[in-house]
Amino acid sequence: MSKLVITFICENRHDVESVTIDLARKGEVSREDIWRLMTRGSRCAKCGSVKFVYRTRYKE
Repeated sequence: MSKLVITFICENRHDVESVTIDLARKGEVSREDIWRLMTRGSRCAKCGSVKFVYRTRYKE
């Protein structure tokens, strides 16, 4: 598992943005670092929501 994929999802469960991090280069990632990866001022294109959660998964 060398890559971490973070998907930001709005409160209405629409995928808004995905970010891939190479763990071999970056190392450990904190919660604060994850929230900084999201584009500032993001809104959901489908519903206009500004409240988000994120999901993480590992990839080889």
